Amino acid sequence: MQNVQVEHTRNFAIVGHSGDGKTSLGEAILHRAGATSELGRVEDGTSILNFLPEERTGHHTASVTSHIYGFDSGEYHLTLVDTPGDPNYWGDGEVALQALDGAVLVLDAVEGAKSGTQRVLGDIEELELAVICFINGLDRERADIDGALASLEALDVKPVLLAMPIGSQASLSGVVDLVHMKSVSASGKEGEIPEELKDEAETRREQLVELVAECDDELIERYLEDGELDDDDVLRGLSEGIRSRAILPVLCGSAINEVGVDLILREIKEILPSPQARGEWKGSAIDGQEDVVAEPSADATFSGVVFKTIIDRYAGTLSVLRVVSGTLAHDTPVLNATRDKKTRVSKLMVLRGEEHVDVPEAGPGDIVAVAKLKDVHTGDVLTSEKKGLRLAELRKPEGVLSYAVESEDKADEDKVFSSLARLAEEDPALHIGREPSTGEFLLTGMGELHIRTTAAKLRRMFNVEVKLKKPKVPYRETVTKRVENVEGKLKKQTGGAGMFGVCYLNLEPMPRSEGFEFVDKIVGGSIPRNLIPAVEKGVLEACVAGPLAGYPVVDVRVECVDGKFHSVDSNEMAFKLAGSFGLKAAVLQAKPVLLEPYMTVEVIVPDENVGDVMGDISSRRGIVQTTEARGHAAVVIATVPMAEMLEYATTLTSITGGKGEFHMRFSHYDQVGGKLAEKIIEESKDA
Repeated sequence: MQNVQVEHTRNFAIVGHSGDGKTSLGEAILHRAGATSELGRVEDGTSILNFLPEERTGHHTASVTSHIYGFDSGEYHLTLVDTPGDPNYWGDGEVALQALDGAVLVLDAVEGAKSGTQRVLGDIEELELAVICFINGLDRERADIDGALASLEALDVKPVLLAMPIGSQASLSGVVDLVHMKSVSASGKEGEIPEELKDEAETRREQLVELVAECDDELIERYLEDGELDDDDVLRGLSEGIRSRAILPVLCGSAINEVGVDLILREIKEILPSPQARGEWKGSAIDGQEDVVAEPSADATFSGVVFKTIIDRYAGTLSVLRVVSGTLAHDTPVLNATRDKKTRVSKLMVLRGEEHVDVPEAGPGDIVAVAKLKDVHTGDVLTSEKKGLRLAELRKPEGVLSYAVESEDKADEDKVFSSLARLAEEDPALHIGREPSTGEFLLTGMGELHIRTTAAKLRRMFNVEVKLKKPKVPYRETVTKRVENVEGKLKKQTGGAGMFGVCYLNLEPMPRSEGFEFVDKIVGGSIPRNLIPAVEKGVLEACVAGPLAGYPVVDVRVECVDGKFHSVDSNEMAFKLAGSFGLKAAVLQAKPVLLEPYMTVEVIVPDENVGDVMGDISSRRGIVQTTEARGHAAVVIATVPMAEMLEYATTLTSITGGKGEFHMRFSHYDQVGGKLAEKIIEESKDA
């Protein structure tokens, strides 16, 4: 890695819908920049970026995680982050995008913008990132550059064409550079614009200049006076326009044949912002007393953010971080501002796909990996021990689908769960946990393919097998009426010391989600004060498994109003059991009912699928709350029982042809209807 100035540093993500050629473009950029000696190809398994076995197995050639490649090109140092396009794996790309300064959006020349295109553009807009676009696959049958541009305009962006194709489909041989008005062949050789394309090139150049001029007040005045802008002014307007996201510069070509790749590499350098141009990052002092900013200067206080964790079989755990401010050198003590713990950075490495290259230091905008940082996780902020600062932590995605996980071999159970914890470190979209009421160990991710890929990695990396099952629904039980003076009694007399305890309980329902309340109403010493906590403990233990189907009892208020004790035979155990017996008896008398969890579900689909989605939600006992437009998609918000959402991802893919996505979060518990409740109770007896 060259020790370049901050203004010559670029870090960018390659983003887009799955299958549009992101990895192929990344491979072509690396090859044209001289970073790789041969052009890697996804199709034949020679990709430098897609090196994981899961990405080279059978017909599956999609990226399953973000891959990073740092390289030098001329006087520039660039870091390319190739992100997954499949929504099952986009969570990893979503986190990485937050740590970068720009993005290259890849668009299919045949099919134009798709759901994944809209998704990443939304994320880019939210993060206020600069983005340029590459229309890929112009050498394919039915490729249509104007149709692709129109599909972008339909997403409420303003595309500005910087290059046009020479030839079409199978005859594609190069592109016309509309900024410098030259032709560029597939080999990168520059020349004159073909005579038959000069008129079209002039027209498109005029459109480019007019749109670029509108991005800067000084440029628009000059354009109105002179009717033209020189090349430097065009580049200045383009840089200003993408930083304000007023325009979307568009290049074109074919990644697999390297047509137009020299231009996209040039524009990454010329118009994507440097860390310096991106500007300050907001933060606060370590003591939290004042707001501060992280300056993208090598002389500033060091701060950086970890945006990826890699489990490497040779190097161990690698923390990949973006330096935001200051300089980070090897063998340096740093503070994990997120966890308030000190650690030490050993050697620094630039990632080049699967290869790691040692470097002595890293400055603003640089992306490096550090091995074996203690207690450092994705999203954490690192800073100098003295006068450090705390940046905002990176937002992590929420999983949408859970599976219950069981070890194939009971002897491997501990190994399975510890190994899954390591994979969850590597993948910010994976979540693991145990559901107390069902006892199941749950693995939550972005979709079925995401979960099954994780199981395959578990087998490959840790040599353990797991079974994936649809999880049990965490039902609850509660009561619907008040009952009073229900007796809980333990009287046991054997040859020696006896066991005696009696309590009388009132039980009533509480408002939904209020939990549990125990009230001591004993007067006159009918139960000694030191034994009342034992009654409460017994009541709580009885609430763990209700009488209907063995689910926890919630939203109840229990009053202990009276009791009896024996001076010799009463003790804590006796009154704990009495409390447990009393609670069980009271629940049965108080008309118990079953509760089920409801989820708030947000479904984002093309307009033409709204009716089908709403009908499907209704068939799942769901209630649609609102529908609203979001760009050219529709958002349906509904509340749906969790039991009906366990396999929804597959259904939504079928309804929308893979163009829909959904998110859900817990909303509330509500009573289960009669016949369905009877079925659930009956099934619990058979389990």
